[in-house]
Amino acid sequence: MNKAFPLSFQHFQKDIERYLKSEGKCEENEHGQTVYRGYQAAVDQTFRAYMEKEAFAPLVAEFRKWNWEWDYNNYLLNLTACLQVAGNWPLLKELWEAVIAKRRTNYNKTKKAQKALPEKIPEELVTKTRELLLDSLYRLRSYASELQQESEVGEYLEMIARVEKRRKA
Repeated sequence: MNKAFPLSFQHFQKDIERYLKSEGKCEENEHGQTVYRGYQAAVDQTFRAYMEKEAFAPLVAEFRKWNWEWDYNNYLLNLTACLQVAGNWPLLKELWEAVIAKRRTNYNKTKKAQKALPEKIPEELVTKTRELLLDSLYRLRSYASELQQESEVGEYLEMIARVEKRRKA
């Protein structure tokens, strides 16, 4: 990241966009949409800067909006690891509650669609979304245990039991 460009460490996405604009890497396409060149590199640089500054709360706020339905990425896993090391249970829980919410919705909608249209929605897809949800639930349970916060995840333990029985999450 350009040393002359000051990040706010408040709004991850806005900092990325402000940086790219300052570098002249922003333009409008023929449909009037803003296009950023070098976006992924700016995300990487901004993420590293936020992590070095330990600006975890704005990262959690940003990553709660991301789509975690099908996989995780290094941003999520690295932020998670730093929150674990810092013992920051409130932010860790907030982050993973969003991951679970997205996967829960995906599982429930897929299960419902499969029930309504079994010939179009294969059982394997329901199984896949179920396994993804369970993975996130087990991770949250593990983080809670590690940080001695088991009492904070009772509703998620109940959800694990329902999902393991192949019921609605």
